[in-house]
Amino acid sequence: MTAKKKVVYYNMPGDLSHEEKLLKQWGITDLELVQVNGNNLLEDVKEADSLTLEYTEVSADTLRKLPNLKIIALQSIGTNEIDIDAADKEGIYVTNTPAFCAYEVASHAMALLLNLSRKVHIYSKSVKEGAWDASIGGSLSKLKGKNCGLVSLGSIPRALIPMLKGFGINMYVYSSSTSKEEAERLGISKCDSLDELLNISDILSLHSPLLPNTQGMINEHAFAQMKEGVILINTARGELIDETALIKNLKSNKVAAAGLDVLADEKKPNRELIAMDNVIVTPHMAFLSKESLLESKRISLEQVVTRLSKNQTPEHIVNKNFTLPKH
Repeated sequence: MTAKKKVVYYNMPGDLSHEEKLLKQWGITDLELVQVNGNNLLEDVKEADSLTLEYTEVSADTLRKLPNLKIIALQSIGTNEIDIDAADKEGIYVTNTPAFCAYEVASHAMALLLNLSRKVHIYSKSVKEGAWDASIGGSLSKLKGKNCGLVSLGSIPRALIPMLKGFGINMYVYSSSTSKEEAERLGISKCDSLDELLNISDILSLHSPLLPNTQGMINEHAFAQMKEGVILINTARGELIDETALIKNLKSNKVAAAGLDVLADEKKPNRELIAMDNVIVTPHMAFLSKESLLESKRISLEQVVTRLSKNQTPEHIVNKNFTLPKH
């Protein structure tokens, strides 16, 4: 009897009942789902044929020492914790789950914008502290007619577009992979440079992946290009923003307010930043809903089944220079 291939879920929350149910529905019998908790990745998953994990770095050295590993199937969009180049060389597929939470993250970005625009957090705090003062938030402006700049145009900002449109907000995008014709079909305008986008945006919403060329992209130079009183929304990756520069520009009111679901260091957040009255911070939870979690589980497991049970190329590979898969 052929041994089942080990599909390891490492330090993942919840149980695997949904995944077991899916395998039964799909008629897949050659996979063994294993839930592992530990703090020594190399030792804990050394027999894994497939690996699913989150918020855990997987280095080139680790990948070289996992001889059975054929696929890392992430239940997320971002893949920056995995050494993709090393995975390429080792013949290990890395897959993600694109668009599984696009509606949720777009909704969260819209919620942050509405809250900051109407200063809901300030008014709510003041009422709870015993004040009933409609003037405590200072001047307010309506969103209708404002310009929102979208940095990148993946599934999340595409889901955000109709929400912004519903509030009468004009939309612009900076995205090297998007043509002007495609932008026009979506009812938005394309900018030729990030500086051009920053110059015209009353609202800036970040949606870029974290890459060497995007890390710290919103820095002192970028803030200098922005309008006075811009609202900054980040539901992408915290490392896109130079937080020291952000604090400086929040204090000067160059940035009127910031809504952040992500921070540069989420284990040790910048206390000065998160304590500011014109900042809302949520704990990297924009993707959350019962539906999105089940969808990410399904998409991730489909990639594993495709690779291990069908010996085919998964749909959502992120490898760029893949060599030969392990057998």
